[in-house]
Amino acid sequence: MFVRQRRIDVIQRALSKVLDEETWSPATPRRLHIGAADASSRGWTMIVPELANFFLDRGGTASPRLCRLARELRCPGYEVDVRGAAATTLFEVDALGRTRISGAPMTLLTGLTGGDAGTELIDLTDLPITSPSVGFGVLPVTDDIRDRLAALAGGPAMALADYLGALAGFPAWTHHGDDAIAAGALVYEPPRIAMATLRSRPLETREASARTTPRVAPPAHDRRGRRPRSAARPRR
Repeated sequence: MFVRQRRIDVIQRALSKVLDEETWSPATPRRLHIGAADASSRGWTMIVPELANFFLDRGGTASPRLCRLARELRCPGYEVDVRGAAATTLFEVDALGRTRISGAPMTLLTGLTGGDAGTELIDLTDLPITSPSVGFGVLPVTDDIRDRLAALAGGPAMALADYLGALAGFPAWTHHGDDAIAAGALVYEPPRIAMATLRSRPLETREASARTTPRVAPPAHDRRGRRPRSAARPRR
């Protein structure tokens, strides 16, 4: 995913705020590794998520994380999804969170949002494919970029994907494989879950009770009828 913001710390804060809107299970790790991030000299940052289609998932909200993050950052972004030799989908979003999808059909999109890994379809039915050919329709681009995209549409998917990455300053980004290609990391720490109410009363209540409860005098005699030493006369 490519977003037009060079400061990774700004992206980190915005992403944490976006994820705070979602409902997280108590079983969620305290520290969730989102993925790697690296900024280019062109003013864009590339984010490589750990989970497939992480930014396309809604997270239980009305819109995908990609849209909500763009709104929070007030900047455009786009995600390139490459599947196989010819299946490529381009998701673009503007600063207002409006999105457009072009390229491969939606039926090929699967994610890791639950169930068996890679088998659950992501619900993007209200975001239909606008065009079967990959191309920008929300983000403003020049005519030469449109012509180049049209020329690459019939070729290998990797060549088209590398060009889409080159627009943000990351040429040949698909050739790195699983090697570390980013300088930073995005991490999310879910909000702390409130502790259950303790059975004991609060400290303020205990202190107030200690001040108001009268002291009970010790018994004058024990079970054997003898007076305790504290109650007996002092020895001479």
